[in-house]
Amino acid sequence: MVYLCKTYVDYNEVNVLLNENKVKMMTKMAIYEKNEGRRMLRTARYFKGDYVAFGILKTLITTTLAFAIVAIMYVLCNAEGLVENINSMDYLAFGKKVAIYYIIMLVIFAITAGFVYSFQYENSRKGLKKYFSRLNKLERFYNGQKKKR
Repeated sequence: MVYLCKTYVDYNEVNVLLNENKVKMMTKMAIYEKNEGRRMLRTARYFKGDYVAFGILKTLITTTLAFAIVAIMYVLCNAEGLVENINSMDYLAFGKKVAIYYIIMLVIFAITAGFVYSFQYENSRKGLKKYFSRLNKLERFYNGQKKKR
């Protein structure tokens, strides 16, 4: 027991408080790893450009599949009209029109995906910085306890 400036300090209480802080920190880290950390730790494997490019590639593939599904649905819904006009239809103009719609759809979704994946990457970096700062703080805590022994 030590008295400092008329204040009683019990080292056992200080040690218990440090252990409580360590437990709180470890609990926060475990919750983070369980909830948000899995997704954010996956993004840590990539550079920003690679992560955004891979996200845009996934978006372009799914956009192509979605466009194909919508085109098939259009053909099935308008099959009667297409069969009636099969001889008088301008296939080149129809193909150009479909290609223009497809390209416009790809461009819109690619730009949107670029912004979304960039935003997700930046947010995951912020979360990872907090996580790694807590890891460093915990490591310093353990190193401080080893030195005391």
